[in-house]
Amino acid sequence: MIKLVILAIIFAIIIIYLKSINSELSLLASVGAGLLLTYFSLDYITNAFEFFNKLIEYAKIDSQLILIIFKITAIGYLVEFSAGIIKDFGLQSLSDKLIFVGKIIILSISMPIVYAVFNLIIGISI
Repeated sequence: MIKLVILAIIFAIIIIYLKSINSELSLLASVGAGLLLTYFSLDYITNAFEFFNKLIEYAKIDSQLILIIFKITAIGYLVEFSAGIIKDFGLQSLSDKLIFVGKIIILSISMPIVYAVFNLIIGISI
């Protein structure tokens, strides 16, 4: 984790330096830095998935519901990352619209979970 923070600080210094020289280059460097940081964090992501898989097996939770939760999480992170890149290009309005569309997609994907929770509540109350 400390390596990622140090790497991010180094990228920030490079991007700030490039911004004074060429703003287009600094935008490309910013996107590249974000992608590299994401790539270097894949080990942490893999460990988290392995932990959740063990938890799912132990708790005997429906794998379809967990798959939906992973999709929702992935969409959230992807939309946030993409919106940040779009915001870096100076397109705040488009970034906001992307976040809004991401929320709509998450809402539509989460309907089976809402349905399962609703059935659980009805099952408990009867």
